Amino acid sequence: MSMDQAIQIAVAVGTIAVAILAIWGDQVRHCLGLGPRLTLALDDPQGEPINILEGEGRSSPARYYHLRVRNSHRWAQATNVRVVIVGLARPAADGALAPQSLSGPLQLMWRFSAFHPTFSTVGPDDIADLGFLKRGSSFVLTPFVYPANFKGSLARNERLQVVVQALADNAESKPIAIDVLWDGNWHDDTLEMAKCLVVRQVGPPALA
Repeated sequence: MSMDQAIQIAVAVGTIAVAILAIWGDQVRHCLGLGPRLTLALDDPQGEPINILEGEGRSSPARYYHLRVRNSHRWAQATNVRVVIVGLARPAADGALAPQSLSGPLQLMWRFSAFHPTFSTVGPDDIADLGFLKRGSSFVLTPFVYPANFKGSLARNERLQVVVQALADNAESKPIAIDVLWDGNWHDDTLEMAKCLVVRQVGPPALA
């Protein structure tokens, strides 16, 4: 084989490879284990203290709880990422968790959602809101849409478990379960508040 023939073959193979990657690039990277790899976790079980503005110069103390989306393969961006509620449960009369009906997955708001695209591109970590508690009110989960049959609030001495998952066009995380328990009290002190409102990531979800 002459040098010219070898060059022509190499160019042809390269052209075909480029075309394959252009059309099936995500599938090839996935098969090679090089695509995005998403994980989802509770960001801080103590939450973040925030003052919610209520107009006329008034504000109320609140505490927001967040979920962190991480892509361990940052060189391969996960596209159109959303964090969704895929399961919800509350204790039945016997204390066992009973699934609540959902009309479908509900996308949670992103942190600072007014300045954040609805669908995120995740290379570096991103943060979604799980829910918040405002002094004098109930704990509330924060999906973008709140269907009439969605029981996403928590009153005094109640418990709920929410199952959440990060989804993208080219990746998805394993679902995780978050338990939320509240005794109805409020404290401005973070450590004391963590005893009143317990938000914790628990083992593999039974309701996923």
